[in-house]
Amino acid sequence: MEIDFAQLRENAGAAVPVLISHIDPDGNQDRLVEDVRELCRCFVNIAAATLLLEGRSQPFFLNLCRSAENWRRLLVHLERRNLPPPPASWGLVPLAGVVAAGHWELATQVAERMTKSWQKDSGEYAAEFAWASALAGLVLHSTRGEDPTPRLQELTRAAKEACWPALAQALVDGDSPAFLSAFSEALTSHEARTEKLARGFTQREDHFGAHRYLWFEGLALLRLARKRGLDVPDERYRYCPPLAQVPMTEPYQGDWVTRLGDVSP
Repeated sequence: MEIDFAQLRENAGAAVPVLISHIDPDGNQDRLVEDVRELCRCFVNIAAATLLLEGRSQPFFLNLCRSAENWRRLLVHLERRNLPPPPASWGLVPLAGVVAAGHWELATQVAERMTKSWQKDSGEYAAEFAWASALAGLVLHSTRGEDPTPRLQELTRAAKEACWPALAQALVDGDSPAFLSAFSEALTSHEARTEKLARGFTQREDHFGAHRYLWFEGLALLRLARKRGLDVPDERYRYCPPLAQVPMTEPYQGDWVTRLGDVSP
């Protein structure tokens, strides 16, 4: 599957202001959630295309932060209206993206509001929920020292591959060899899934394009590992380019956001 990243970015850039202007805070909840999901997806597509086409790290990080901030605003909006949050796995990419950017304050605000309950009726798989919840728990453990044990236990029960709970536990334990071993296994698993999808004919370019050559969860795990002080060698990991691992130096100003009322942290 060939991805036209220039067109992907152009389409996403055109969609962003339209979505922002049409998102209705008082409208139907399902429509609101879907529109914000689409907005977040647009920012991720812009981020990926900018990095892959031009090698510019800072716009990559800024657009990942825009995705996360809009997801945070949605979670706050629903919480203040006593409405149920979306499934945890729907926020996995916004969370992984902002962790990859190293914006820890925003990552914490997203992680703390992600639901801790599996929403089976939404079509979310137990393993999807458990991994998203575990990543949120790892963020909160890293930034606030919160105990992620219940989330990691849930991940151990639900995961279909042992590398995922092993990765999480290695981060908590600060075990560099265990982390690198589990990361290598997870990368192999991710590569197999990605290449299978790329060979298929059913993937929408706007849904798959950003993930064709970038592994946002992997980038997030590497950022978490380095924050934890693990000894992670500066080697090239497929789907995790070095330009996506440099520090974020341009501050995110909270721009390009939805009109969801007073949603200050």
